[in-house]
Amino acid sequence: MHRDERRGITVLVLLLFILAVIVCYLQWFRPPKVHDMAAMEAQMAAWITELETEHDTVEIKPFPFDPNTIGREEWRALGLTDKQIDGLERYQNKGGHFRTKKDLGRMYSIKPELFARLEPFILLPDSLTRKAYPKKDRAWEKEHAERKGPYPERATHSEWTIRTVELNSADTIGLIAVRGIGPAFARSIVKYREVLGGYVSLDQLAEVYILRDKPDAVLRLKELLTLDPSLVRRIPINTCTADDLAAHPYVRWKLAKTLVAYRTHHGPFATVADIQGCPLVVDSVFRKLAPYLSVE
Repeated sequence: MHRDERRGITVLVLLLFILAVIVCYLQWFRPPKVHDMAAMEAQMAAWITELETEHDTVEIKPFPFDPNTIGREEWRALGLTDKQIDGLERYQNKGGHFRTKKDLGRMYSIKPELFARLEPFILLPDSLTRKAYPKKDRAWEKEHAERKGPYPERATHSEWTIRTVELNSADTIGLIAVRGIGPAFARSIVKYREVLGGYVSLDQLAEVYILRDKPDAVLRLKELLTLDPSLVRRIPINTCTADDLAAHPYVRWKLAKTLVAYRTHHGPFATVADIQGCPLVVDSVFRKLAPYLSVE
């Protein structure tokens, strides 16, 4: 080997040795990188906030519902997460029951903002107790009664004038005129009628929340009420949206989406009976829902 070549090799080996020493030095003696935990926590919090914001900004279209009877799909459609739904189901599995709107708002898993959006659509009374009159009003009533003299004797049952009222057209005042219907009953009956679109059978009175555990009261009311099914408000099944259908208490969100998808795939329904081609429309569902649909 030529002398110059040996010299070149020697220089190259020396350079490689120096480079190896530098690398070892950097690995062993370079100060460890200090992680800024505060900055990392701040970044993580920002990501969580961003995710929550994205969830909250999802458009939610509430529909009338009874929190005691709806399922997971309906809760999701109302904007609840699976974790929130799990909390509600645990409460109900332990025997919990929602009697008023505020009962739902007291649930730990329901945020105040979410409850504010859902409250107008909850098919429950605002309260179960009647507010007492102020003391000054009661004192005035007592004094006024003393000046007027004793109250007239209450009419006996035989003196009642039996009055019948058409259920689909009466307002709360008209219903209160019926024996056995007070203000609370009247409000609940009218409210459920508006959600349904009208009553097609007097048996539906048993579905009114305040009457669910009062079969005797329902029987008495059926004797004093009449019904005009022609006043029922029907849903145009060939033009309605899934949201329109899901707003009806007999239609769950999954069924509403399936009916619209079936119509899109097969074309407009020629008759209301054609919805039975949809696999989710079983006989019991069809019998309840058909009177509220039209193909016009």
